[in-house]
Amino acid sequence: MAQIDAELTYRGFDEKDFEPLAELVGRTWLADFPARAQGAAGRVELAHYLARATWSLVAGRGSQIMGAVLLSERGRAAIAGDWAALVERLTEDAEKDPELAEAIRTEMSGVEEEAALEADYLATGAPGTAATVKLLIVSPDAKGLGIGGRLFSSALEHLRETGAAGYHLLTDDACDVSFYEHKGLRQALRRRSRAYWPGADPATDDFFVYVYEQEL
Repeated sequence: MAQIDAELTYRGFDEKDFEPLAELVGRTWLADFPARAQGAAGRVELAHYLARATWSLVAGRGSQIMGAVLLSERGRAAIAGDWAALVERLTEDAEKDPELAEAIRTEMSGVEEEAALEADYLATGAPGTAATVKLLIVSPDAKGLGIGGRLFSSALEHLRETGAAGYHLLTDDACDVSFYEHKGLRQALRRRSRAYWPGADPATDDFFVYVYEQEL
């Protein structure tokens, strides 16, 4: 059942949320690209995360998506939808347009690099390998409303209820990790990036990707 907090509604992800949430992903993380390219890369990245997600919570206000969190839990079934096939279809379609293809390659190269670092972390068998925060995003229009904290707390409450030993997340130098450190997470792994990130040249800039973890 949906929960109402003033004008905000918190509920599980629905397929009708895909386009507005993908637009938010693109607008937030590909600000250097034109709107069309932001949308294309946002769709591919979101579908990539949804293909692995087992639990979701979306914050909305009317028809506007204000934020979302996605979890991937070891041993649990993914949420409904053939998202992996959508990733392939969207990527293939974008190859016909160089601008869209470049945006997707740029964003997904970072995602793939984080995935490689995560694979090394998963091999440790640490308690935090039980679950992953695949996505935590809040609209710039929602600043100061406490949505990020509410989404994050709800995800942790779910993990505790299901008996997860811990969880982890992937992040990088473009993010403010103080939020996670304030929540009690610690840095487990870091690696210097070799991917291209907007505003950072791998040949000259030190740009790091990280695994942060917390035991529950």
